[in-house]
Amino acid sequence: MVLNRYTAVRNDILRDAHPTVFAPVVLRDADSNYVPIPISERLVHAIWYEQRLTSNTLCTIDGRPVRVIFPGWWNVEAGPDFRNATVQIGDGPELFGDIEIHLRAEDWFQHRHEHDPLYNDVVLHVVLWESGTHRAPRTRHGDTLPQVALQHHLVVPLETLYDELDLDAYPYGAGKHGGNCVKVISRLSATAIAELLDAAGDERFAHKVSRFARWLHRAAPDQVFYEGWMEALGYKVNKAAFRLLAQRVPHDVLTEHRIHLAALLFGVANFLPSFTTKADNAQIKRLWNVWWKLRPDFADKILTPDTWRMHGIRPANHPHRRLGAAGALLKKHPDLMEKVVDATEGDGEIAKFFLHVRDDYWSRHCTLGGRLQAKPAELIGAARAQEIVTNIVLPFVAAYARTGGDHNLEAKAHSRYAALRGMEANSLLRLANRQFFATPAIARRFLKTERRQQGLMQVFQDFCLNDKSVCQRCHFPELVDRWAATRSEA
Repeated sequence: MVLNRYTAVRNDILRDAHPTVFAPVVLRDADSNYVPIPISERLVHAIWYEQRLTSNTLCTIDGRPVRVIFPGWWNVEAGPDFRNATVQIGDGPELFGDIEIHLRAEDWFQHRHEHDPLYNDVVLHVVLWESGTHRAPRTRHGDTLPQVALQHHLVVPLETLYDELDLDAYPYGAGKHGGNCVKVISRLSATAIAELLDAAGDERFAHKVSRFARWLHRAAPDQVFYEGWMEALGYKVNKAAFRLLAQRVPHDVLTEHRIHLAALLFGVANFLPSFTTKADNAQIKRLWNVWWKLRPDFADKILTPDTWRMHGIRPANHPHRRLGAAGALLKKHPDLMEKVVDATEGDGEIAKFFLHVRDDYWSRHCTLGGRLQAKPAELIGAARAQEIVTNIVLPFVAAYARTGGDHNLEAKAHSRYAALRGMEANSLLRLANRQFFATPAIARRFLKTERRQQGLMQVFQDFCLNDKSVCQRCHFPELVDRWAATRSEA
């Protein structure tokens, strides 16, 4: 069989990059019409998601029966493949946690999941083939995980599943994976649904306001706002690290060292080498030439390497580049808090302060000392800027106004939030859309504002992510009935 050029190159790259994950073909016996089919973890994900398994015989490798009550939410972010699953092993209690999927049993160790805190909540290891190691997978805390090999429990042959499952459609466009919520929410009129989502969106906003209000009791407004937007630049996996860095290098210290802020941030973040005698990168040398003078005063502030998560991240979102964006933002807007407060109060464009933030080095690099990118790229894109406005700026301004007794400014922050147009759906919102609405078109009709998108995510978090019964014992129907009753009484 002759592979086309793309296939050959692709296979070589993936074999080298992911030797335990990528298996380009599975061969049937020569006397049964040899047919090569590509097997990937994504195919196993789809099989698990659709539960194309013989549930009456499903068991762990050591022979204990397995009952899958809920296979979990398909995770497209870093960490285990399925979140918030519910399974029962043997006669034991129901287990609520995450599912990790691999092609082979030994891949758990190849990927070093036993050392990764993101996998502490895994309750079941699912593999396609039982092969290789006889070691039982363990979490970072030493807990032994039950393990299921699917090769003996498929409802039809693997080749048939490969033909039947449209892998391009997963996880958002395949099958009917919505819950009972679709039927439940249809009990309400369109107006009632809109009002429910608006109210839930206000609840989500209020949580964020309360969080900033708590922070304002322990720190100055400039510092609180700085911690907030730094956390946002950390994205999901490095949020805590960026906020900790903002606490280790406070806003007033950065103001004092304004001309050296990049070296200070990268030094305390522990992104600079301990010496540069062999370093030939000009950017590292420039930062080091400043940092070595500052280091004695900040030695006790330096973060440990395990503070940061570096793998499983898109290059443009690497913490080096995110920190480069933070430095560029601080240089461009040293009085950023005052600017966003004034813009909120005066109906100005808030997101603009986070846009067009440029740096000669970081606009063309993803990592410190990394290769030069072909084209410059925005350090903070329009979508991220709008997310910062929604999740950081407006809740902060509302909390700041409340703390200062400025009721007009607080009301203005709320009204600006209510008027925000909806953004492109993230992975959590896409999951919620499928759970609550029969079609994407219906979801779009209701989710035209950021307030309602936030409201849907709040409902999803309150009910779906806390429900372990696959909708059987969910309290969302009760919420809908009470909501309808209160509207009729009003």
